[in-house]
Amino acid sequence: MAEWLTADDEDLPTLWPDVPMNDDAATLYLNAAKEACLAYAPALAEGASIPDGWRLAQALQARNTYNSSKAAPGGDFDGGGYGISAFPLDWQVKQLLRPRRALGAIA
Repeated sequence: MAEWLTADDEDLPTLWPDVPMNDDAATLYLNAAKEACLAYAPALAEGASIPDGWRLAQALQARNTYNSSKAAPGGDFDGGGYGISAFPLDWQVKQLLRPRRALGAIA
């Protein structure tokens, strides 16, 4: 049964290769990401296993939040002017939690 990611989860280094080495810091970001994911994701049935996509969404959200704390005010990470800004619960995370389904009609 899959659970939410924790700092000692064996999958964490695969899902978040540059995870902070400090377990307390990793736990902080993972817990914040879990809360954000739970606030956005549809409710699961009682006792249901956490979908793999949700675990990935948690890792992506934790990484995005961690990286945004390291970004310069201009949005770049290296000071060279070429970088990206990380936004909370970006579209990839949202897509993993609530996949958009095509709706259409045949006329």
